[in-house]
Amino acid sequence: MSMLRLMAALLFNRFTLAFIGLVLLSLVIWFIGPLVYIKPYQPLESENVRWALIAALFTIWVIKLLFHWWRAKRMNDKLMGQIARITAGRDTPQELAPGQEEVTELEGRFKEAVEVLSKTRFGTTESGLLGRFTKRYVYQLPWYLIIGSPGSGKTTALANSGLDFPLAEQFGKGSIRGVGGTRNCDWWFTDQAVLLDTAGRYTTHDSDVVQDKAAWSGFLQLLKRFRGRQPINGVIVTLSVQELLSSTEAERARLAKTIGARLGELCDELAIKFPVYVLITKADLLAGFNEFFGQMTRDERAQVWGFTQQYRENVPSNDDPTAQFTAEFDALVAQINRLLPHRLLAEPDLARRGLIYGLPQQFVGLRELVHQTLQEAFSSSRFKEKPLFRGVYFTSGTQEGMPFDRVLSALKRRFAIATPLKPGTGQQGKSFFIETLFKGVMFNEAGLTGRNAKKERQLRLLQAGGLIGLALALSGAALAWGISHQNNLGYLEEVKTSVGTLRQAVEEAKTGDPENVVALLPMLDHAESLAVSERYTGSPPLSWRWGLLQVPKVETAADTTYLRLLEDAWLPGIVRQLRRSLQQTSTSNPEASYEALKAYLMIHDSDRFDARTVKAWIRHEWDASLTPQLLQAGVGDRLSHHLDRLMDERVVISSTPVDTALVAEVRQRLAQMSPAQRAYSRLKQLLITGNSLPADFSVVRASGPEAPQVFSRRSGRPLTQGISGLFTYDGYHGVFLHELPKVTTLLSKEEGWVLGQADGKRSTAQEVLTGQVANEVKRLYLMEYAKLWEDYLADVRPTRIGSLDQAGEQARLYSSANSSLEQFIRAVAKETTLARRPDADADSSGASTSSWLGDKLNRIREEQRQLSRLTGKQVNVGGLTPSGTLEADIVDFRFREYRRLATSNGSGPSPLTQSLQVLNEASAVIASARQQVKSGGTIPPTLSSTLERVRAEAKRLPPPLNLMYTDLAEATSTLVGRDVRSTIGGNLNATIGDFCRRAVLGRYPFTRSAGRDVTADDFAKLFAMGGVMDDFFRSTLQPMVDISASTWTFKQGVDGTPVGGSASLASFQKAATIRDVYFRAGGKAPGIRLDIKPIEMDAAISQMVLDVDGDVLRYQHGPQIPKSMNWPGTRGTGQVRLQITSTNGENSGLVTEGPWALHRLFDRAQLLPGNAPEKFSAIFNVDGRRVRFEVTTSSVFNPFRLKAMEEFECPSNL
Repeated sequence: MSMLRLMAALLFNRFTLAFIGLVLLSLVIWFIGPLVYIKPYQPLESENVRWALIAALFTIWVIKLLFHWWRAKRMNDKLMGQIARITAGRDTPQELAPGQEEVTELEGRFKEAVEVLSKTRFGTTESGLLGRFTKRYVYQLPWYLIIGSPGSGKTTALANSGLDFPLAEQFGKGSIRGVGGTRNCDWWFTDQAVLLDTAGRYTTHDSDVVQDKAAWSGFLQLLKRFRGRQPINGVIVTLSVQELLSSTEAERARLAKTIGARLGELCDELAIKFPVYVLITKADLLAGFNEFFGQMTRDERAQVWGFTQQYRENVPSNDDPTAQFTAEFDALVAQINRLLPHRLLAEPDLARRGLIYGLPQQFVGLRELVHQTLQEAFSSSRFKEKPLFRGVYFTSGTQEGMPFDRVLSALKRRFAIATPLKPGTGQQGKSFFIETLFKGVMFNEAGLTGRNAKKERQLRLLQAGGLIGLALALSGAALAWGISHQNNLGYLEEVKTSVGTLRQAVEEAKTGDPENVVALLPMLDHAESLAVSERYTGSPPLSWRWGLLQVPKVETAADTTYLRLLEDAWLPGIVRQLRRSLQQTSTSNPEASYEALKAYLMIHDSDRFDARTVKAWIRHEWDASLTPQLLQAGVGDRLSHHLDRLMDERVVISSTPVDTALVAEVRQRLAQMSPAQRAYSRLKQLLITGNSLPADFSVVRASGPEAPQVFSRRSGRPLTQGISGLFTYDGYHGVFLHELPKVTTLLSKEEGWVLGQADGKRSTAQEVLTGQVANEVKRLYLMEYAKLWEDYLADVRPTRIGSLDQAGEQARLYSSANSSLEQFIRAVAKETTLARRPDADADSSGASTSSWLGDKLNRIREEQRQLSRLTGKQVNVGGLTPSGTLEADIVDFRFREYRRLATSNGSGPSPLTQSLQVLNEASAVIASARQQVKSGGTIPPTLSSTLERVRAEAKRLPPPLNLMYTDLAEATSTLVGRDVRSTIGGNLNATIGDFCRRAVLGRYPFTRSAGRDVTADDFAKLFAMGGVMDDFFRSTLQPMVDISASTWTFKQGVDGTPVGGSASLASFQKAATIRDVYFRAGGKAPGIRLDIKPIEMDAAISQMVLDVDGDVLRYQHGPQIPKSMNWPGTRGTGQVRLQITSTNGENSGLVTEGPWALHRLFDRAQLLPGNAPEKFSAIFNVDGRRVRFEVTTSSVFNPFRLKAMEEFECPSNL
């Protein structure tokens, strides 16, 4: 039986049942989950999802168990810690405060009780499986508090209650810590409730007021601490018959007030409404009790003797809870009276029969006493919230002591009867009217007790928060699933559209050129990104997930499609390219032939396939065939990316058969090549595709971050591309020489299947090991080394200079300390000096000497070669052979100029530093020229000589230094000339052009037919000495103009071309002529002086008068005397008048007005040249009568027919 009980205990416990439930639920998820279909998804189809869900369920369960364990442990630790803190000072010699000793002992009792409760579960009356499920922890049982005065029978009633005490075997029948006088608090554990039997002095405070009050308060605080929500389920108040009958009225009133005070304190401290049950104990002390009830059976004694009031909710605060007491008590009296005849008849003893007969009167005597006590105890004035009064019950635990006979006592006092009553005989072991009272009344009403409002409010808030959180979580989950569903639907639609586009691209590719792998790039790019959405970047966001994410599935299918396209559509084109390159290679390029053949054979043989080798050759072909524009556009990188995806971590074999005839032809062609050529070709390819090469040499790596501002590539290739690391100093000494013996072994294994050689033939690797072939391989390498560097340096050029500002900045960048240019030249010198061993770097002191000596030796060897060619014989100079070292002969000598520039011959600066100093000086001059050109348009006199020095320095430098110097000088010259013209032209137009056009354009005398005149002030401002044109010419143009010839011309600028054009300069030359004619005396106003002499006049004219603004010439056919005149005249009227008088007295004439009136007068005359440049004749015809004058001007230039004025145009630009 014990084994069965153990197995049942193991099987039917909460842990096992929960585990079995989770296992069953997991089986449902695993087998039924895949059948769940939420259109268009099956969320539990994936095994990973199901495993995750099952793991989540078990994790939640374990977390819950751990949480309950942690909470229980935390409560226990908190309790034990609190008790430990309180009891920590017990051993101190300090005197405890009043009541503290009691509280300490109570805490000890609590500790003992908690230790018992934490290990014990109490069952119900049920048995079997149902009983196992209905067992509860003691914390879940109702708790009842028993209060009453000392000796009121609290403990006795419990000890004889007939209740089931499950801990009787552990502690004995009774409470923990004793029976028969409760000192502090006893714990009574039944299978239905916990009963707390408090000491009577906690109620009455009659032992020590301060100590008893402190102990009572401490007891209430302990209740609140350990059962905060519902500290107790009811209170049992005990009143003994002895204290009711033996006490005076004042004592009973004091007792009632004390009980009421304790009940009020319970209500206030615990903040709950609880039921109160009043037990009238020691009912056996009523005379006749034992005789009346002594013959009852056990079941009859278990009945309830008392009454329970009807439960009412929302009882008014002024309601008297004891109002029904009298009626209910009378009903009990009536019940006794109904039983009285039967008991009298059944009792043969007359003395006992008399006692039985007197019991009703004895019982009635308690009515007023109990009623008054209850009224006083439950007075409404003492409660903030009334306790729930439930009823009054009469009990007897043990039958001992002297019964009270109030009837006989009254008769004795009245009639002086001295015969005392005999003491009743005790019947210990019998309990009356207790068992059903506890089990059937009190314990059944455990739910009437309210809960702590504050605690309940906190709990409700917590529960509400939990429910709200759960609702929000469910709503959030539903919303997340909805959003995820929509996102994934949109994603699938997006992919569907992409699939349609891809299908169309595939159909178009079928009709295209099968060898054009570039044309398939858009299709491959689209196929690779088929699963990529434009709606997010990176990984799918959280809003796409929540168990509905379709991206991984689509990515898997898309990758499969992409790889199939690579193999079926793209790989055939690559194989055709390999075949074509194999066909096009010739004997002049054995490296290409061998590598093409090897790659072609590999891609047809899974045993020989090597992805790295095949990819290297294919990329080589692409680099050679793609245009620079395609490479700059990133086409090469895209092709390489797809090639990596095709061949990485997999063997790719072409489905097309091998062209055996082509393979045989290439093998035969390769067999005709020298062993050195084949060996070097294969060696180079293996080293280039290996992982041991140093970094490639590039302009950016050698020159630093400022390289793009200084350098560019003639071919258009980026500066980050350069020379393979194999063809660098470290590549030669650290890889080529070091790896040559190792690589030959590998080549010997490879050559057989590539060239189809028999095993008996001697391999190239064996030949390499011989000195002659090794030197030939080395020579081939060095020749390619030198060729690559020559081509690379020829491809490097300076960046284009577009402005004078940039020219100055470039000169500064070139010449600054540790500039990109200097770093580049020094790096080139290092990489092209191979004869210097790596260990020579460690001896820095002798580096310059070694380099200088190497240069000398190289020059001697060069002279030795020239002598050999001239004489036709081998010539040795000083014992040196023509090829002392291959490095020095092939590489170092060819790039000796870079080494010369970078090497310092002693303590002074290197030639490169000295050369850059020229650029440093040019930088300062260019900066000065830039400022002067911007401010005044003049060219610094030192600029031309400085640029000539730069050009001369360029002739002594190797590329790309010579290009950079020359380009800087030429660009500066061109830009200075351009900027000078632009600056002067802008100033010219601003200071002269606009004003000139407004002043003279369309005005007389520059336009003869014009009606408007040029004002004298404007004319003077424009043409006078110090006027705008004269000032501009003298301050700006005169240094740049050659005025020695009859026609002025611009001198050559710094760029070798004239600074300006001839049209604008001609305007200034004409302006100078106008100035000389009209402003001869240096005046500020225009003027001319002339002599006028009448020469001829018609006979019909009696008199002629010429009035030139106040200067008057009269002529009457007399002496021909010249008259000097000035324009403007003395009168200042601006008028010229020619008047004639005929012989008959008639007057006629000509009149002109304005600042140019004299010019307009001569415009009406016929002008004939005279015998000198300054003389001319003017013939006027006035009404048919002629007058002729001889005019002599003050200049050889005729102001009235001045060609410079007639042809003058306002200057606008150079």
